[in-house]
Amino acid sequence: MLMSSQSPLPAKYNTPLRQAQRDLTRGRIKNAARTLFYEHHYDSITMDEIALAAGLRRSTVYLHYKDKAEILADVIAEYTPKARAVLAMLPGPHPSLQQLNRWMRKVATFVAMERVPLSIILELRRTNQDTDALEKLTQELLAGLGENNPPFREASLEHASPMLRARGLMLLQELTYACEMHLNNTSDARGKALLDVTAEDFFDFLSNRK
Repeated sequence: MLMSSQSPLPAKYNTPLRQAQRDLTRGRIKNAARTLFYEHHYDSITMDEIALAAGLRRSTVYLHYKDKAEILADVIAEYTPKARAVLAMLPGPHPSLQQLNRWMRKVATFVAMERVPLSIILELRRTNQDTDALEKLTQELLAGLGENNPPFREASLEHASPMLRARGLMLLQELTYACEMHLNNTSDARGKALLDVTAEDFFDFLSNRK
């Protein structure tokens, strides 16, 4: 778990009520920042703007987070286990194309509920920002895909072959892109076709393994 820069409070001050207040304040900051990152792009947002959107003093925000990168890390840390759990539902070890298509729709449904953090992550990936947080996220997502499927499990390991790692990453990015395009206009046949093509690519990847 990524840690806050805030020092632990002495035991006599760290009561359940104070902890609840701290959690509530951090939640306000995180939610305000998440929305600003989505609407105005991560690199253009300042801590002052986050404080204003959260309805807090700038000094209060800095009591909880040292900078916006730490807030982003918290957003990603919250998103990661939810995303991994959905990806871990990938049938295996030899799923049929029909099973993959059903799973793909479940992933798209999840993405529809998590558009804000996913869009932030896509922007950071495109602009090569906060690479450490994104690398940890990628490892977790590949490991999720590998819960029932050895090829993805192997691709998530540090010693994975470059070719296997590359294929796993490309499929993960293809899945993300297909969901985004489909959700931009769910009535567009091309978006649905992207999900179908992605399911076929997953099928080829998994069925080619012994």
